[in-house]
Amino acid sequence: MNGRVREISVWMVGALLVLSLASTAFSQAVTGSISGTVKDSTGAVLPGAQVVLLNQDTGFTRTVQSDAAGRYLATSLPLGDYQVTATLQGFQTQVRSGIVLTVGREAVVDLELSVGAVTQTVEVFGEAAAIETTNATISGLVDQEQIRDLPLNGRSLTDLTLLNPGVFYNRTTGNSPSDGMGPRLSINGGRQESNLYLIDGINATDRTGGAATSSGATLGVEAVREFRVLTHNFSVEYGRNSGGVVSLVTRSGTNQFHGSLYEFVRNNIFDARDFYNRGGQGKPPFRRNQFGAAAGGPVVRDRIHFFANYEGLRQRLAQSYVTSVPDANARRGLLPDPARPGQLRQVNVSPLIAPYLNDLTLWPLPNDRLFGDGTGQYIVDQSLPLTENFGMGRMDFRLGDNDNFYL
Repeated sequence: MNGRVREISVWMVGALLVLSLASTAFSQAVTGSISGTVKDSTGAVLPGAQVVLLNQDTGFTRTVQSDAAGRYLATSLPLGDYQVTATLQGFQTQVRSGIVLTVGREAVVDLELSVGAVTQTVEVFGEAAAIETTNATISGLVDQEQIRDLPLNGRSLTDLTLLNPGVFYNRTTGNSPSDGMGPRLSINGGRQESNLYLIDGINATDRTGGAATSSGATLGVEAVREFRVLTHNFSVEYGRNSGGVVSLVTRSGTNQFHGSLYEFVRNNIFDARDFYNRGGQGKPPFRRNQFGAAAGGPVVRDRIHFFANYEGLRQRLAQSYVTSVPDANARRGLLPDPARPGQLRQVNVSPLIAPYLNDLTLWPLPNDRLFGDGTGQYIVDQSLPLTENFGMGRMDFRLGDNDNFYL
């Protein structure tokens, strides 16, 4: 019980090379798309309009043209805040900003151009409609504000899945190393073994749950930008499992340097006494320190960005264990006499068992209440130390308007 548990978990999503040339196997798991229709002020469609999509965080751009029906589509776009600009000879330029592209989102941004010179610009600030009109998927987004601002005891990412309706945390089944240490989530009544967990589109599913360390936590809150929980009607691109899908996307650097330094502390001096900590035993010691740092920014502005995160967990938790042991009289063969209440009767103690019965390292004396039947309660606090380290590094590269990848 006192064995030291040391575990190092690393997301280097290393050797992961994702090309944005076209939709990939899990493209919607890690990216988003923007589509819409370009029209004039009378409602007539405008084919051949040039639409430029600019990621205002990283400087990433994508240029597309509207087709004969005035429609445009840009897929496999990195997540972030977007500005959409539409130009066409003989019409004023329209700039639409405030478009937030989240994981798996298919934003619809319709553009209306008025007659005028291209040098004239009409700027519109406003988010695209939040209602999903391009597919029937039922899902919920946990964004970066919720991830980093909500109170999160233990800082385990999977606890935030409970913010979505239909997600149930099955705490009646215990975790074991053979089955994986991840949480047992039931999504819309599905089996806990049927869920799919993705990190940047890569399968990160344990045998019966999401990836987690020996502490039962999915570390790396600062490393995750956001995640989406798909509960029903998601497309076949996710495949593999019949339950829900939890798709996490790691953070990337931007054109601005940003970082954080943090430590979260748990200590038994802040806790109430446990039910079994009666009398002079006091509360068992509990120390938990979760600390780390994250930083990201440009290596080459608009071209190469980096992000790195480290998180450490140091926990020293003593838990109370309760068992029944023979009292001093029972070890000498003196047991309560049912025929004479309050009196003891002598029974024979086998000489083969006596050495074990009187070995206090095997059978300690009761240190709590006596039950009156020759046994008593023994309570002991045993320490379960945990030392865990988590690290993640990411580099994003932009080769051109149509080519980019990350490592």
